[in-house]
Amino acid sequence: MKVLITGPPGVGKTTLVKRIVDKLGERATGFWTEEVRDRETGRRRGFRIVTTEGKRKTFASRTFTSKHLVGSYGVNVRYFEELAIPILEKALREKDRVVVIDEIGKMELFSKPFRDLVRRIIYDPRLKVIATIPIRDVHPLVAEIRRIPGSVLIELTKENRDFMDEEILKLI
Repeated sequence: MKVLITGPPGVGKTTLVKRIVDKLGERATGFWTEEVRDRETGRRRGFRIVTTEGKRKTFASRTFTSKHLVGSYGVNVRYFEELAIPILEKALREKDRVVVIDEIGKMELFSKPFRDLVRRIIYDPRLKVIATIPIRDVHPLVAEIRRIPGSVLIELTKENRDFMDEEILKLI
């Protein structure tokens, strides 16, 4: 079963994923991305990856110089890969796990090894997957994933976000 979660920015996709990971406990393997905010101003400074093993690293920041840009954020692809690739490779090896990928978005898709692993995971019929994707097809892989036969696409809204974790857990 592949459950794909989409919705506009800020609707609560990552919050939903974290609630699901909490409820799955040891059965979840993967990562989520979260905003990094300035402690004094509260303004967003970047994004970090957090694995289900508790490892975390900022991989996009307004202060990073990079050829990979999303808006005003420089993306350090190597930093992202240092955590994303090992945890997703682990997910491929383990049995009876739910693979969590939050998110398959512009910043993450700069990484070819990530794109290749996502493709392997998404097309592996034995794997259960919960992944978030942007509302728009920001990359050909997002369009491809959105149309995977047998997957369930859920559009998260302010109206359904408070109970969707239970619905997704039933599907998985």
